[in-house]
Amino acid sequence: MNNKKLVSFLVVITVVIMVGTSLYGGLQNTRGANNTPSSSSIAQQGTIYISPGPTPAFVDNFNPFNVWSPPAGIMSLIYEPLLQINTYNGTVIPWLATNYTWHNNNTQLVLNLRHNVTFSNGMAFNSSDVVYMFNEQKTLYGYWSNIGNISAAGQYTVDFNFTKENTQCLFYIGGTFMVPKQLWQGVKSPNTQIVKNPVGTGPYVLSSFSGQKIVLTANPHYWQPNEPHIKNVVYVDYTSGSALTTALEQGKVQWTSAFEPNITTLLTSKNPNAHYWFPPGQPVSMITNDHIYPMNQSYFRQALSLSINRTKICKVGEYGYERPANAANILQQQLSYLNSTNKAEAASLAAYNPAKALSLLKNHGFTIGRNGRLYEPNGTEVPTINLMSVAGYTDWDTDISIIASDLAKIGINVHISTPTLSQVQSDVASGNFQMALVTVTGIGPNPWYDYQGLVGNSTTASGNSTGVNEERWNYTGTNFMTYFNQFPKTSSPSGQRALINNMTSVMLNQMPVIPLVYSADWYEYINTTIQGFPNQNNPYGIPMPWYPGPMEIVMLHLYSTAGIKKATNPYLSYEIAGGIIAVLVALSLLTVYNRKRRREKD
Repeated sequence: MNNKKLVSFLVVITVVIMVGTSLYGGLQNTRGANNTPSSSSIAQQGTIYISPGPTPAFVDNFNPFNVWSPPAGIMSLIYEPLLQINTYNGTVIPWLATNYTWHNNNTQLVLNLRHNVTFSNGMAFNSSDVVYMFNEQKTLYGYWSNIGNISAAGQYTVDFNFTKENTQCLFYIGGTFMVPKQLWQGVKSPNTQIVKNPVGTGPYVLSSFSGQKIVLTANPHYWQPNEPHIKNVVYVDYTSGSALTTALEQGKVQWTSAFEPNITTLLTSKNPNAHYWFPPGQPVSMITNDHIYPMNQSYFRQALSLSINRTKICKVGEYGYERPANAANILQQQLSYLNSTNKAEAASLAAYNPAKALSLLKNHGFTIGRNGRLYEPNGTEVPTINLMSVAGYTDWDTDISIIASDLAKIGINVHISTPTLSQVQSDVASGNFQMALVTVTGIGPNPWYDYQGLVGNSTTASGNSTGVNEERWNYTGTNFMTYFNQFPKTSSPSGQRALINNMTSVMLNQMPVIPLVYSADWYEYINTTIQGFPNQNNPYGIPMPWYPGPMEIVMLHLYSTAGIKKATNPYLSYEIAGGIIAVLVALSLLTVYNRKRRREKD
């Protein structure tokens, strides 16, 4: 081999090795490019400023028996549940309990607890704390009346024995916050106790309190390794929406839940690091008093649904934030439970089609008079129907105006009224209404909970107050309650899905309430210095900071950009390694070549 060929060969070998190692390094770099930094590569650093939204001044009481009382959201940073259950999609994340199993025909639930967890005061967490908490709640509230007994089957195992099958109790059991038995067992009325020094297993402990600002600091004994990433949490109170908007604009708040009528103009156009995501929540519905003719006829309620332009309500009344709801009365995130027939019917009954509505009414003997009004089969003009909404709910004011205009197109005259919130709640509960805008569905990890708020085991007469089935729907003969009551008895996913579709089929046929739009779960964030927030492309959690439970999931994903530990670039490391290898190979080949030349000369 002459010298020119040797040089060419060495160059080729060197280039091949360097390109190969460079590409491999690039591949490794690409695999991690879109991921959040690993937990071990983030230092605990920084402060996040959070507001739950416009609220009254905070109250200095962190009672774990009343976790929904303000300051509700950050309660879940101090106290923790057994399981984290996502109410959007039903995902179950093991937390203080590592797993659960059902036994004895779904009458026994066994929870296995996490080892090596301590409360912030150093006390160990174990099964005695769980048994204490549930026995106290059973005594105080009667929540667990269908639980025969709760017992510890060892230091880290708890048995729940039910008087009848009830798999849906898992949601409520799993979401209950735990407290140390040793600290609470001597308290006579724990639900009324004023708690100013809370003790929990959560990632943060209380540092200071005022009516306008609560400061938490990281729990140094938290059981999750390398968590939390953010050292301090400042929970800030803003009593007005305008003050909160200004704080967002100025970066004084980095995470909140607030209604902004024009968020692009007010916020995101001014700050490229300002973002929002409004996932759909419970349906806003038009509830009808199903004791009153003609609202007590299912076809009439279907006709009302077909007459309402939900797209217009979304775009005009709700600024495009609250999407049109399907007619099945379940969360949008849970539509995957429905079979194709129910999905199609749910979409059809929610589609704006006044011609179809009139055809449906005419098929049942209704007519349109020369005056454009709707007449009953006996020739009586359908009387004016009152539709009420809450005073001060400006978006709902627009919504009911749109509904009144839409129903006029099928000959129904609507009178609008806007009493106070307490009056609307009282009138709906007692049946003193004809139509009203409300959110009446329940909320939970599957559609059974959505329907729980709509039904009861009896129909309450008007004049008597009720908290369920406020629409006074007479479901006799529909088999709905048979399906509803069977659902908690099964833990089979396929069996549950079949029962959900049976219930939905009845709902669509009967339409006891009329879903309009999905309420928006307001959520804004600024990611200039804090990152890891959920968004529509990465919806790993429920994002509102007023929601105890889910707030902790989000908080443990967040990190300060200043806390990311500097590391060598792996891509560059592969290039350097490739270059060294190439040089060594070239030198080795050159040495072999020179030895061969010397032997040839000898």
